[in-house]
Amino acid sequence: MPRIKVHEKALAHLSRGLYRSPASALRELVSNAWDANARSVRVNTNYPNFFQLSIQDNGDGFPEDDFETLMSGGIGNSEKREEEEKALINNRPVIGRLGIGLLGIAQICGAFTITSRTKDGKGFRARVNLYDLLKERLDKDDVTIVKDVIVQAPDGEDSPSKIVDIGKYEFVRDFDADSVEQGTTIMTDEIHPTFVQTFKESLDKERFEKFKEPPRDWKKALKTFSSVHSLQELGDYWRLLWELAAACPIPYISETALPSKLIADDQRRLESYDFKVFVDELQLFKPVHLRGNTAGYTTIRIDPQTKRVYDKNLTFHGYVAIQEGKQILPDEQRGVLVRIKNIGIGYYDPSMLDYRFNEGPRAKWLTSEIYVDDGLEDALNIDRDSFNRFHPEFRVLQSYFHEVLHERVFPEVYKKIDERSKEKAEVKEHEHMEHLQDISSDLFAERVKVTRENVEPGELPEARVVRKLKHLEVIIPEPEDLKTKKPYRHLASSVLAIYEISLMERNREKQRKTFTELLLKLLMGW
Repeated sequence: MPRIKVHEKALAHLSRGLYRSPASALRELVSNAWDANARSVRVNTNYPNFFQLSIQDNGDGFPEDDFETLMSGGIGNSEKREEEEKALINNRPVIGRLGIGLLGIAQICGAFTITSRTKDGKGFRARVNLYDLLKERLDKDDVTIVKDVIVQAPDGEDSPSKIVDIGKYEFVRDFDADSVEQGTTIMTDEIHPTFVQTFKESLDKERFEKFKEPPRDWKKALKTFSSVHSLQELGDYWRLLWELAAACPIPYISETALPSKLIADDQRRLESYDFKVFVDELQLFKPVHLRGNTAGYTTIRIDPQTKRVYDKNLTFHGYVAIQEGKQILPDEQRGVLVRIKNIGIGYYDPSMLDYRFNEGPRAKWLTSEIYVDDGLEDALNIDRDSFNRFHPEFRVLQSYFHEVLHERVFPEVYKKIDERSKEKAEVKEHEHMEHLQDISSDLFAERVKVTRENVEPGELPEARVVRKLKHLEVIIPEPEDLKTKKPYRHLASSVLAIYEISLMERNREKQRKTFTELLLKLLMGW
C-alpha cells in the first residue's frame, strides 16, 4: 500500500511561523531547559534597547554530536516518547518537544550563537544563520534551498523526497568549554527590526500612558497587571512578562494567591520542582492573584479526574474561581487556561472551551486553570498554542468542564447573587424607614415609629397613623403589596406614609405645607 508523505517544505515553513508571540517562542526554550534539568532560566532582553536577546540555563547541556544531528535533519524528527525514558530531577514530568522549539527563535532574529557544556565538561559553541525571505524562496522551489533526495523506507523501498536548507551553522573551533558554566546559552544576533521597534515603542509613555518602569518585585508587577483592562494598555514589554509567566511551569507568588487554598497543593508541587525563570533579573511567578474583593469569591476545586478515552487515560485537576460582582483584570486572565505537564497552552480562553450557555457579565468574573497530568498531547496543534477541538480527549475534557460550570459553579454564583440582593434590599429598606422616621420626628417633635403590615387580598394598600402613648406609629404596606415597579416600591410606601401624616394637620393649608416639606426632605435623603 502506498505511503502518505508530508513535504519537508511544510516543516520549513513552520520553523519561521510557528508561534503567535515572542513569549510563545521563549516558552519552548524554557521547556527545553526544564527537560535538561535546569534549575533556573535567565532571559535577558537587553532592556531598554532590545538589540540582543539571550536565554541562559544551568541544565545538563548537550554535546556537539547531538547538536549536529539536530541541525542535519533532526528538526521535527525527534520522538517525544524517547525523552520520557530520561528521569528528570525532583520528579519533574518530561515536557518533550518536536525539536522545532530551538528554531522558533527565528521569529525574533536572523541568527544566533548557541553554547552548551555538559556535566562532564564537554561543550561546543556554534553560530547559526537563518536564510532571509525563506517563505518566498520555498514557494518558488528555490533550488539552492529545496533539494531532491532519495529516502529508503523501512521496508527497503527507495522513494524520492525533498530536504530543505533553512540556514547554515558552523562550530567555533577555538571555543574553550572550561570558560563557561554547565548549561546552554542562546545569544541572538540580527534581531528583527520590527521586534526592536515594537518593544522600544512599548516604553513610550506618551503612547502607553499606563506604562510603568518594570519592577524588581513580582508583587508590584501583579498590582500593575490588575490595574488595567488589557495588557495592551501597558505595551509589549509588560505583555511579554505576563505571557511568559502564565505559560511557564513556575510557582505562584504564594499558596494564598487564590482564596480557599485552591492552589495550595499545586504550589507545593511546583515549588518542589525547584525551577525558576527570570526576565531581566525579575523572577517570574504565575500572574494569578485574587485577593481582597469585598463581595467575596465562589471557588470550586476540580479534584483529580481520570477518564478513559479510547484505551488511554486522560487525567486532570484544577480549579474555577469567580470574583463576585467584579470583572477579572486584566481581560487576558478571564476564562480557562489548560496546562499540559504544567505548561500553559496558548492563552486563557474567554469562551471557556466554547461554553454554550450565556451567563452574561458573570462570565467576566471567572478565571480557571486545568492541569492535565496525562493525555491530551495528541490533541495539541503543532504550535503548542491551541488544540484540535474535535479530538476525543479534548471533547471529554470540554464536556466535563462545562458540566462543572453549568451544574456547580454558576448555580452557586446565582445563589450568592440572590443572597446579596436580599441583604442589600434589607439594608436599603432599613435606611429608608430610619430616614422616614427621622424627618417625621423632626416635624412633630415627638418620636415616630414606622412599621409594616401585609395588605389583605382585595384591599387597597394604604398607610395608617396610630397615636400611641409615647410615640406615633406609622404603619405602611409591605413593598410586595404595592403594584408598581420594584425600584419604586419603597418610595411609594414612604409617600403614602407622609400623606397620612400630613392629614393629621387641622386644615388643608397646613396639610399641604406639611406634605410638601416631608416630601422634599424625603427625596433629599433618598
